[in-house]
Amino acid sequence: MWELIRAGNVMMIPLGLCSLVALTVFLERLYALRRSRILLPEVAGAVATLGAADDFVVARAILARNPGPFAAVIGAGLDHADHDWQIVRDVLQEAGRQESVRISRHLNILEVVAAVAPLLGLLGTVTGMIRLFEDVKAVGLGDATLLSGGISEAMITTAAGLIIGIPALVAYYWLQGRADAIIFELERYATQVLDTLRERRLRAAPRAGS
Repeated sequence: MWELIRAGNVMMIPLGLCSLVALTVFLERLYALRRSRILLPEVAGAVATLGAADDFVVARAILARNPGPFAAVIGAGLDHADHDWQIVRDVLQEAGRQESVRISRHLNILEVVAAVAPLLGLLGTVTGMIRLFEDVKAVGLGDATLLSGGISEAMITTAAGLIIGIPALVAYYWLQGRADAIIFELERYATQVLDTLRERRLRAAPRAGS
């Protein structure tokens, strides 16, 4: 293995960095995008009790004990519960957008690695072939071992680029799917909060007018 890496020459350095970056991002996002870590059941339970509660004291306490994207979106809605429902809707949408960005952060790095690694490998092959032709120019075509060995070494970087790029692309789409599913759930809970606040205001309106 070490001989193959050495044969790839200097282009194996950026390819190695690409693999290290992709692996780091993948492991970090794999840990961060756990559904149970973001969509906390305690916060979901607080959302479910909003309609029956007299106030939001208990819900706010639960949100404070369980910080994160879920609590941030729900808390933004509760902070503006006394405003018009359209304002609450806009606040929830903005909070959802901000948390969506945080949930999906770093994923574009995987996409970049998936695109760049094969190109770096191809570049390594091109420069390797150039060196091979210079050797052929110097010693001629009589040495078949030199030719086959040189071509083999030149192709190593392309193989390395594909070995790094393909898993990075798969990881990107897989993790993006997990992020989209979590964001969809956050939007569903935000809609539930908005509907609950609207119903509370509609129930309170007749009492206020009497």
